[in-house]
Amino acid sequence: MKITTLLTAMAVLVVAGITGCASTYLIRGAGGTTCATVVRNMNESGQYRHVYNAWLSGYLTRYNYEHNRQLGSGFDDQALIDTALQYCGQNPLDDFSKAADYIIQQLEAKS
Repeated sequence: MKITTLLTAMAVLVVAGITGCASTYLIRGAGGTTCATVVRNMNESGQYRHVYNAWLSGYLTRYNYEHNRQLGSGFDDQALIDTALQYCGQNPLDDFSKAADYIIQQLEAKS
């Protein structure tokens, strides 16, 4: 299982690339993947869920660290990744980091 997850993560990183990003900061890993690719990958294999969920969790953790917040407390990983996938389905040209930003905005509005 660990080898499969590692290989999946590596595949996502290769597929993801970082081109076409309109952000002013470097997006590493799965966050640079277009939403269209995220949705396609998730439809093809549930194993990608771990990769995108791990990236999203790290992104949210860093945000919480920088802002001394606890956003996401009380929400399970399934709810967060489902929200990201919903965003990606509606915004296929955005990259996955924009879905993470959307989640942060939603959590901020609820806090």
